[in-house]
Formats: sequence, C-alpha cells, structure tokens
Amino acid sequence: MTTCTFVSQTTGPIGLALDLPAGSVRVQVLDSITTARVELRTDDSSGPAADAVNRARGRQDGETLAVAVPELPGNVMMQSVRGNRVTQSMGTFYGSVTGVTIINGRVVTGHGTGVMETVSMIEAVVSLPAGSSVEVVSTSADASVYGAVDWLEFRSVSGDLYADAARALAARTTSGDVAVGRVSESVWARSVSGDIRIAQYDGQHAQLATTSGDVTVQATSAASGLVTAHSVSGDVSVSGPGHLRVTANSISSRVRNR
Repeated sequence: MTTCTFVSQTTGPIGLALDLPAGSVRVQVLDSITTARVELRTDDSSGPAADAVNRARGRQDGETLAVAVPELPGNVMMQSVRGNRVTQSMGTFYGSVTGVTIINGRVVTGHGTGVMETVSMIEAVVSLPAGSSVEVVSTSADASVYGAVDWLEFRSVSGDLYADAARALAARTTSGDVAVGRVSESVWARSVSGDIRIAQYDGQHAQLATTSGDVTVQATSAASGLVTAHSVSGDVSVSGPGHLRVTANSISSRVRNR
C-alpha cells in the first residue's frame, strides 16, 4: 500500500480544492475535529498509481487547502469494474467487457492491440471540520460527501456525486449522476446523460439541466424564487412548487409539476 497525507495548517472551517483525475473521493464532515485531513492511498506499492500518490502535492493559502494528484499515463486503466462500467484514466467506457484477456495484470483487447496496465484504485479519504467547503475536479472519480458542507463544487466527465447536504451547489458532469440530499440556498447543475436529483430543496434559486438524463427536485415550504429544470429526452419532476416560480420542460419525455 502507498499513502500520502496532507493536514491543514489552520484550525476551523476550510475550503478544500481536490484534483483527482481518477479514483474515488470520500469526504466526512465532523463536528468533533478542528483541522482538515486528506489521505491519499492505493493498494499498490509500486507502479503508476503508487507513483501518482507519491507525486501528489498540497498547498495552503490562508483557509484554502489545495491537493492535486497527477494524471496517470494514458495506457493505464484503474481496477474498478461495476457491472458493464470500467473506470480508466482516459475516461469511462460503457459496454460488455466479455472477451477481454488479462495477462500478468495487463488488459489486452480482443484484437491484440491497445495493451493497458491495470492498477489499483486511488482513494482520497477526507475529514473536514464543520462549516467547510469542498471543490472536487476529476475525469472519472466518484465523490461522496457525508455531512453538511457550506459550498460544494463538482466538475467531472464520468464521475458521480453523492452529497448529504450543502448550502450552495455547483456541479457539471458529462455522464455522471448528481444526487444531493438537501440544498438550502442555491443549486446550479448540468449533465449530458446523467441524472440530477435534489431530495430536499430549501433554496432561493435553482438551475438544473440535462440532455438525456432525468431531473428530480423536491421543494419544501421554505424554498422561494425560481426553479428551472430542463431535459431534452429525460423525465422532469418538480414536486411541492405551489408557491414557487417554476419553469420545467422536456422535449420528448414526461414533465411533472406538482
């Protein structure tokens, strides 16, 4: 196993900017701690994933801590297979992996070309004091945030975002899903083929749009202002909007505004 740890030089809430091209991010917000901690780890003791962890860099400027992990080489694929989804450093491809041959840890395509080395997942395990903010930038890393953060920003190509709660949310993905338990002020989310789901919306402004994914928003009586929800071919559902200004539309699927 290879690990690398960064600890904030200040106490109290912090703004974390984490750049992890591929892997997984797990953030825990805790009332019981006063300093932020970011641990990067991989099961590999050598090779591209271990090298990336060892080459990670951290920099703190005031109450902002930035941690960046370098990209893996283009011929490296991370060892993460879920159903028919294979996560790799060059992006995420979908479809059957039947017929792929693995020889001595290397993945060889059916045509005998495009040899790729498989490596273990790079994980970022993060602990943050209450009131902190998080920005995650990735190509294919999934991010899970447990506990409430102040500001949450997520930018990814194929990674998914799950978060318990945020005061404000900004998210952009291509094929990843965005699922947040509660947003209490504002939300801006865009995806091409991923779904966007806000289970409890208490805010004053929401802009949600996908191309082929579904949009689901459950507004509460505390919400106000304008909710805009749009999809080209996915379903759109905005619930509890009687006192809100709502613009909800889908070109080729169902729209439910209730």
